[in-house]
Amino acid sequence: MADGSESKHLPPDDDMSNMADMTEIYSSYKSTLFSLAYRMLGSVTDAEDIVQEAFLNLDQVSLHSIHHVKSYLWKITTNLSIDFLRSARKRREVYVGSWLPEPIINGMGADPADRVITNEELSIAFLQLLENLNPVERAVFLLREVYSYSYDEIAQLIGKSTDNSRKIQSRAKQKVGDLSPKNSGDRSKKEETVRDFMQAIQSNNIEKLLAILSDDFTVYSDGGGKAKANVRPIFGIERAVAFLMGVSRKIPSDLIVIEADVNGQPGMIMKVDDQIFYVLAFQFDDDKLSALYNIVNPDKLKHLKKLK
Repeated sequence: MADGSESKHLPPDDDMSNMADMTEIYSSYKSTLFSLAYRMLGSVTDAEDIVQEAFLNLDQVSLHSIHHVKSYLWKITTNLSIDFLRSARKRREVYVGSWLPEPIINGMGADPADRVITNEELSIAFLQLLENLNPVERAVFLLREVYSYSYDEIAQLIGKSTDNSRKIQSRAKQKVGDLSPKNSGDRSKKEETVRDFMQAIQSNNIEKLLAILSDDFTVYSDGGGKAKANVRPIFGIERAVAFLMGVSRKIPSDLIVIEADVNGQPGMIMKVDDQIFYVLAFQFDDDKLSALYNIVNPDKLKHLKKLK
């Protein structure tokens, strides 16, 4: 006969139910919350921390007291992200060189929370464009343009009036301009163009390179002061080609180039001795490349160590 000494350590029935509910809620909303937080922050690690904090916040309240769990989680995640960005912007103002987002490599052992990026095709180019927005503008823009929230719903999530939310969105759209060229072009054609780009670099073929680059082609490099990289962007096809041809002469013989899906777009991973040193992402404009994003900051590649 049990003496009850074990049962007193078990949570009450209501708490057991809450635990089961929390597991289901976590499974249901983890990916979408990560998608939002990553878009807001441009950092895989920080986005994961924000999502965990949102669920910890939810765990501190009774689920029965919350009418709409999804809205609650989205509100918490949005505002945690806004607060984080406000503090992060000061650090980015003194960042060495161009600040680029942490890349997500899809289809190589990626977590389900990461694979959501494939479905929503969120490019490095798009994320960099969002850097023109302040934290609240970024939140409103994403909630409206990406997640199709109404202005009334956005107002409730960020604690602004509906009219104010509408004005913030209008201001944000003016800052980022027309996004349509970033997502144009056939997927297979993009992959072919990236392949041609790499072959042109490796073979030092200037003509081939000129044929696939737009006149305003720009190279952005993010070393963060921790890896060798250009501090300033390289604007224009002539300067960019000169730079790339210089790079082609310094390619180590043991460099391994891997085609990869970088944030839902064709890109490249560069490895030496089974270690990732570079991730290349691109901006596409029809059948041309209009920008190269070279991510070499080791801190932004740490989360990719598990990839094989």
